[in-house]
This record gives sequence, structure tokens and C-alpha cells, in this order.
Amino acid sequence: MNTAKGGGHTITERSERVLITGANGFIGSNLCRYFLDRSYEVVALVRGSSNLSFLEGLPVQLVRADLSQPTAPVLPPGIRYVIHAASLAFEGMSFPEARRHIVDTTANLLRGLQEQRSGLKRFVYISSVLVLGHRSTGISEEHPGRPARGIMPYMRGKQMAEALLQEEFRERGLPLVILRPSDVFGPNDRTSSLRLLREMEKGWPSLVGSGRRLMSFCYVENLCQACLLACQMKGANGSAYTVTNGQEMTWRQLMGHFRSRLGRPQRLYVPFPVAYALSATMQVLHALAPRARLPLASIYPVAKLGRDTTYDISRTCAELGYRPDQDVEKQMDAIVGWYRAEKAAGRLDSVGRGQA
Repeated sequence: MNTAKGGGHTITERSERVLITGANGFIGSNLCRYFLDRSYEVVALVRGSSNLSFLEGLPVQLVRADLSQPTAPVLPPGIRYVIHAASLAFEGMSFPEARRHIVDTTANLLRGLQEQRSGLKRFVYISSVLVLGHRSTGISEEHPGRPARGIMPYMRGKQMAEALLQEEFRERGLPLVILRPSDVFGPNDRTSSLRLLREMEKGWPSLVGSGRRLMSFCYVENLCQACLLACQMKGANGSAYTVTNGQEMTWRQLMGHFRSRLGRPQRLYVPFPVAYALSATMQVLHALAPRARLPLASIYPVAKLGRDTTYDISRTCAELGYRPDQDVEKQMDAIVGWYRAEKAAGRLDSVGRGQA
């Protein structure tokens, strides 16, 4: 039996083939490692200009294509599973950008898969809990939260992509499962985790107000587990599942985990009304001058610190068999360890737009 080895992984001819989009990014690269560790053959879809440092040493088959372009990607045969993780996410995203980089990328991927639909066992789409709203507790489809207006274009793009996929499920039998993770943290996160830790080391406050509001977060390996379970589940009814760590935590506790590992306690606290007013002003200025580099282009990052927001994952656990790892100490050690390695290697400038 022929095998291909690399990075401690072994792939055999009998391995099932999974396509992962956005494979070079935060979530995508973690998915590649997770599925390789479980003997899947991974096809990694990346843009031609992508930084591939997170895929170094991994025995993946690279496919270079820009899903935001109208040309359907040319994909290798034999793909049995698709995990669509590619999505641009950043503060101040406009609706045209959301349509192009969230909705159009999904439509173009579906066109690329047309010829091998008959052998496709599962299409897993990574959406966002923001489609269910925020600023409430126990949020679910039956009990939605308030619309996340501060990041509306991104949220609307995710809703439209979900609707497109649901239509494919109803009319053409796409074997669809939608996953909606909350804020995702983990190694390889060049946006949220890296920016947060770097600013902590510079002395910037990470909390506004008391920081005692509840939040929901998702460690990236828990999201990977949910993706695997979605691929392995029997049948596909087009359902959507919320994915979090399934544990209550305040923003103060989360930031405390990071700060204790960095040895940088927060000394300056900004009252919530002051921070909210400042972020609202910056959002207005950004709307007037979208090309200006402003410290806060969206009110959403501040607004979410001011209200309890938690999500119900009981159906995810019951129907997928999801059992999230809740060892926060281990998870924070992994994130800070990765950050220190990035800092030592001089890669801290790779911060900006990224996967949600």
C-alpha cells in the first residue's frame, strides 16, 4: 500500500478525501491538522497569494483558487467531505465586501463541486452565532438574541450564505450541516488572539467597565471536533448547530487567563459609557472616511463587553454527540505558547483581516 508521510502524519490509499477551504487561515489550518491526525486525506484550498506558513510540513494537496472570483474552482476528484471555512471577517466590513467574500465564495464553491455531487457525503458550512443575535442568555433558534447591528454586513452575509445552502439542500439534495461557532480562540489566530495579546503587552486595556458580563467562546479544537462529528453523522437534514465551549465565563476571567500568563495585569480601566461613546464616534468617522486607519472601526467589539451573551448548545450535544473540551487552563497555555513562538519568530505583523 502506497503511503505519503509528512509532519508525523500518514495517509493511505483508503483514506477518505476532505476538502477544506481557507486552509491556510486560523480555523482552516487547525482543521487540516485535526483531520490529518484522524487519517483523512486533506485537500487544502487556498488563494494563490496566501501565506502557507501554517501548512508547512503537512501532507496536504494544495488547490490554488480565489473563490471570490466568478470562475468556478477546478477541484480534484474523489472529494467526499467539504468543510467551507473560508470567509473574510474584519471590523468595518461593507455589505459589498460581505457579499463578495462570504456569499459569492460559497456560490462559486458549489459550482466547482457540481461534477462530483453524487459522491459527496457531507458539506459542512462554518457560519457564526451572530446570525442568532447577541446580548441575551441561552440564545438559540427558538430564543434568538438582539440583532448584532454593529457588525451587520458580516452577519447578513452569513445569513445569505446559509439561505443559499439551504436552498441547495432542499432543491438538489446537498448533504448540508451548518455549524455556528461563537468567538473562536486558539493557536494560529492572527486576528483576535494575536492582536489581543500584543496589545496587552503594550499596556492597552483589554476590558472596559467591570468585565463581569458573561460571554461564550469556542476553543478552535472544539470546533474541529464538531466538524468531524458533522461529517460522521448519519443523514443530513440541513440543520444548524451552535458550537461553544459550553461553559460560562466572564470577560474578566478570560482576560485574566491571558494576562496572568503574560505577567501584565491591567492597570487602566475605562468606564463602559466612555468606551461606547468613543467607539460610536469612530464608527461614524469610518463611515465618512472608510480608508482612514482608525483604532475602532466598529462599535461591536465594545458593545459585546457590556451585555451578557451566552448560547445554548444542548441540541448540538444531543444530535451530534458533541462533548467540548473545557480545560481552559490547557487551552490558554496553548494560545499564549503559540503567541510567544510567533513573537520569537518575528511574525507579529501578520495581523489584519481574517477568518471569523
